[in-house]
Amino acid sequence: MKIAFTLGLSLVLAPALAAVGGDRPTGKVVRTTLSHVRQTPDAFKNVWVRFDVQFASMGKVQNPFFTQFVPSRFANFYTWADEQEIWRQGQYEDLFGLLFIAKDNDQASELYTADVYQRMEITGIVRNTFQGEPWIEVTSFELMDKKLNTSSLSHLYRGESYMGKRQWKQAIAELSLAPGDELPHHVLSAIHKNLALCYLRMGEVPAAVSHLETAVDLVQNVDHEVRKMAELAKVSPESFLDRNLGDAQIEDHNRPMWEAFGRSDTATKPAPIKK
Repeated sequence: MKIAFTLGLSLVLAPALAAVGGDRPTGKVVRTTLSHVRQTPDAFKNVWVRFDVQFASMGKVQNPFFTQFVPSRFANFYTWADEQEIWRQGQYEDLFGLLFIAKDNDQASELYTADVYQRMEITGIVRNTFQGEPWIEVTSFELMDKKLNTSSLSHLYRGESYMGKRQWKQAIAELSLAPGDELPHHVLSAIHKNLALCYLRMGEVPAAVSHLETAVDLVQNVDHEVRKMAELAKVSPESFLDRNLGDAQIEDHNRPMWEAFGRSDTATKPAPIKK
């Protein structure tokens, strides 16, 4: 995979408007996500915001229209939103590079030594919008613990590639290598959710339920989809079966389930799961 460096929210934001020009928030700071800001940039213009990102690299200031972000005064950097599933190629390539920090900011030098995938909580203000993108001045940031790494990213990518080919055993082999103590909880939850889906496709319900319970514990009530999936797996696991699997891929202890649902129905595809 190659990094390509290319350049419903409904909030009452009036109380959050702050005076432009200061180095520190002078009004309410809106806790949001970078994805939400990018989706509706005009709604956040001149608003102080706080969100989490994953660092990618430093950039080069380019100013296609008149703004205060000139190369002599500002540096810019590329990030992914913390919520982006960057083990998927489309998300990995969807970098955001319109974050600017003043060169005389005390924290500016830290960015030049930041590791790729380093997670940060950023505070800043949306100074401008142009061609549907927000231009954000970063006034401060805090480094966060736990982050993705190249190894886990690769296993997740390959695991989901196998899932796309309905090669469930190969997917499990890859995904089982992805977890690590240093990964954020939402990433670990995604790994266990994928493992559960693979096991469900093969009719191995106890293993699937175990992974789903772990996924739910990791994200609590944040991911409603994984909770619904866990409930459905307990009451109707047959709805997940991939009935096009060859006999060699079915474990002996799962054969009663398969035989109960008609192995002759080889044209039936498993129910889709939204990612």
